[in-house]
Amino acid sequence: MLTTAVHPSAYQAAAPQRVAIAGTVINAATQEGLPQVVVRITQAPVDCIQRFLTILENALADHPQLMIHYQRRLDGRPPTVETLSLAQSLFNTFEHNQRLVAPRPDQTLTGGDGHYCFFDLPPGDYSLTATLAIPHVCQGVTQGRVRVLPSDQWLAFSALDLTLSLATDPPTLPVSPLGDPMPWPSFASLHQAQLALSGRS
Repeated sequence: MLTTAVHPSAYQAAAPQRVAIAGTVINAATQEGLPQVVVRITQAPVDCIQRFLTILENALADHPQLMIHYQRRLDGRPPTVETLSLAQSLFNTFEHNQRLVAPRPDQTLTGGDGHYCFFDLPPGDYSLTATLAIPHVCQGVTQGRVRVLPSDQWLAFSALDLTLSLATDPPTLPVSPLGDPMPWPSFASLHQAQLALSGRS
């Protein structure tokens, strides 16, 4: 783990977007970057969790039926890691069933070179979980921890590379370590990931 820093105002809405955490997800077998890996923040400071929950809840404003389901499970809960996990599980279910498309500041996909980044996060300790699931081909999960520190440096960020070991994927719906369904990649994304796994360009 390599820890640097992020400007203390980087997570404020009025500030320009700045990279807070960045790294590469690497294939343990080839030592190359893996594209289309879901990287999710699974542990964060309380103020960050509250920010995530607010953004997720705002996305439900035009979906009253989903909001009712959400509130039944989460209304009155404090902004803890367990609350964030439950909210992420619900939103992944909503998205998987194609009932909602929402901003997800709590997770991202790696690019073609395996690189990922998160923007505008407050200082504190974070846990990230990287998951790749190509149906009927392979799957893998790995986790890492990183600390974001306050700093006056404009371009400073915290770096975390994650190494992912892949195993043969059974013909079932891919799930996260939390047990909720992960987003299905698009056909183009699957093709890109399979090319990377086979070593072709």
